Amino acid sequence: MIPTSSSATTNGCDNISSNCVIWQGPDIACIDLCNGDTVSEVVAKLATEVCDLITNGVSSNPSLTGLNLDCLNIKGVTPTTLVPVLQAMVVQICANKSPSSSSETEKAQVQANLPIMTLPLCLQYDDLNGNPVTELRLDLFATLIAQQVCNNLSSINVIQSTLSNYSTRLAVLEGCVLVNGACSNAVVEAQIIPAPCVIAGGQLTNVSVVLQALQIKYCSLEAAVGLPSAINNTISQSVITASYITLTNTSVSYGSIAGWNTSPVNFAQSMQNAWVVIDDMYTAITNIQINCCPTGCDRVVFGYVTSNILTQGEITSLNFNFESSTIPATFNDCAGSTVIRITDALNNVITQTVSVSSLQNNASGVSVGLPTLNTNQNLTVSVAFCATDGTDTCSDTILSTVTGVVPCPTEITMSAINSTSATVSFVNQIGLTAVYTIDILDSSNVLVGTFVQNSPGANVYHNFTGLIPGTNYTARVTVAKGGTIVVCPNTQAFSTISADAVCDTGMDVAFILDYTASMGNEVDAIKAGITTVISTIITESSPNDYRLGLVLADEGPTSTPNYATSVEYVALPASQKIINTGSTSWQFITAVEMFATNNTSTFQAQLAKINTGSPTANWPLGSGINGPEPTDTAIGLVVEANQFLGAFRSGVAKYLIIITDNLPSGDDDAFNATDVARLNSLQVTCSLAGIKCFVLGAGVDRTYTPSGGSITYPWRTFALGTDGNWNLDSSPATISSQIVNGCADV
Repeated sequence: MIPTSSSATTNGCDNISSNCVIWQGPDIACIDLCNGDTVSEVVAKLATEVCDLITNGVSSNPSLTGLNLDCLNIKGVTPTTLVPVLQAMVVQICANKSPSSSSETEKAQVQANLPIMTLPLCLQYDDLNGNPVTELRLDLFATLIAQQVCNNLSSINVIQSTLSNYSTRLAVLEGCVLVNGACSNAVVEAQIIPAPCVIAGGQLTNVSVVLQALQIKYCSLEAAVGLPSAINNTISQSVITASYITLTNTSVSYGSIAGWNTSPVNFAQSMQNAWVVIDDMYTAITNIQINCCPTGCDRVVFGYVTSNILTQGEITSLNFNFESSTIPATFNDCAGSTVIRITDALNNVITQTVSVSSLQNNASGVSVGLPTLNTNQNLTVSVAFCATDGTDTCSDTILSTVTGVVPCPTEITMSAINSTSATVSFVNQIGLTAVYTIDILDSSNVLVGTFVQNSPGANVYHNFTGLIPGTNYTARVTVAKGGTIVVCPNTQAFSTISADAVCDTGMDVAFILDYTASMGNEVDAIKAGITTVISTIITESSPNDYRLGLVLADEGPTSTPNYATSVEYVALPASQKIINTGSTSWQFITAVEMFATNNTSTFQAQLAKINTGSPTANWPLGSGINGPEPTDTAIGLVVEANQFLGAFRSGVAKYLIIITDNLPSGDDDAFNATDVARLNSLQVTCSLAGIKCFVLGAGVDRTYTPSGGSITYPWRTFALGTDGNWNLDSSPATISSQIVNGCADV
């Protein structure tokens, strides 16, 4: 107890007896000290224990009566106290000690002759390996005793220091609380009977004790409930107001229910509202459980969808999607899995086990390979569903049919078309066991030619002869494999070339130039050597006349070409300047020179104006957009009903010279399947009209690969399909050579 200062006290302290000061610390069993003992009792018990420790435990020369010391060979009366015994042990050790010059062997012999001492229980210990040590050799025993004596002496010093401190403090305490050995001026603390929730028992208790208990209770309550700010925030979180309709009755709002607080301002009112909502939800959920929800196997739905996984057009795997199945969480597949069974037309079977319960929410499904089945004919699929929750077992077997697949060629190609023959070719992707039949049908769907290919290689082709000039035909392919026959829907239309007129009956020659920025060198080369080309045309058409035409194909990102302000461009009639917008670019098709009889002079004059001068003088080069160019658009304008250069004459040789370094683009600056179809249509038009097309320049080396197909050369196919030709070189010499060879083929 800390003394307090008072003017009415002795030595500056209140005169309170140590018998009146209560120990409020913990119980200490080893000295029999209890909470509630007086300070006098505490001091007495501490003093008794200290005296016992000094007298019995740490005496400088304690009694060793009963210790067997026969092995020490002590002369005279055997000592019974510690100091003489230790001295006798030292004498014995020294007597047995070998000279320092003795060998290690002699030392070991001496140690071996020392007696073994049994350790008292208080000195027994475990060695480093955890083994109990109960006896030691005499020299080791003496060392252990010496160490223990040192430890005891150290403990005595600590105890003596502690006792000195306690003695000083007790003197101060006694001086403060005792006056003539009696209690006086004692302060009596008020007492109350606390509520059972604070301190149980119903006994008078000091107010300070009750206050401490209340503090503890309050802190516990605050930790469990939260601060007022947190409680108020919780109240404000509710979004359900009085106007909300109850779940159990759509004509009743929560505000009309007894006990609802429209504007709760405390936790009790908020909880009251919460319980109104909870009661409503409980009733609604109970109604759902009773009236709407299936139980047992009624909750289980089995279903699946299959989709083909194709390799080169044939089914190699089936994907099973089980998202149409509903397996409640309490159910699992019987025996852990469900069996999928797939059977082909030859009764070959593949089975696979899956876990439908784990796959029902998996959009990817599971794939089953079919390496040993004939997938060209129909497959029968059986899924033996079974699910159980340990009480209910639900099962069903669902059958389905997967239609067999025999893939058709992805693309049928026509080539080497002339007036009486044509070659049909395609890629075989399904191996040597396939059988292909190629049919040629006329416009009335009458079969005019057929070819059967057994054990086909990688490429299938056949040249059909005896066709009628200038006639429309259709090439059709039929595939047989694995017992299934498929007539392919992707037929290919073509037309034989009209009987060519010989060049000396006259010639109509139209030039279409790719006029984009990358074509400057080619355009200049043609300008420089055009005299040679015209000379060849005059020679081949003699003694009859010829006509020349010139068209430029260009595109750009805006509606205005580079040469929009060129005097020569502006001077052209509007009918010779086609400007149209596509999805990604604008196309500019210009008829620079119209067909006219023997028009060498005007043709050369117009040709000389292109790719020269400023934007306002003559005719600068176009722009382009670094992609395919609208050359096919220009071809259509020339050979179809538009008659962009004027109509081709009948009874004369008709030639179309196309010079480009890229594929055609239509109106979107890209070459795709749409452009393939367009070229095929233009090929048919030219063939029927007897127009031979020659494609020259780097564009003939540009390739296209259709989806799932092989690499193609669109310009080459187009040119050959019109009985024309192609060449990477676009020089005037090559142009002349192509014209001569075309005339010689007639």
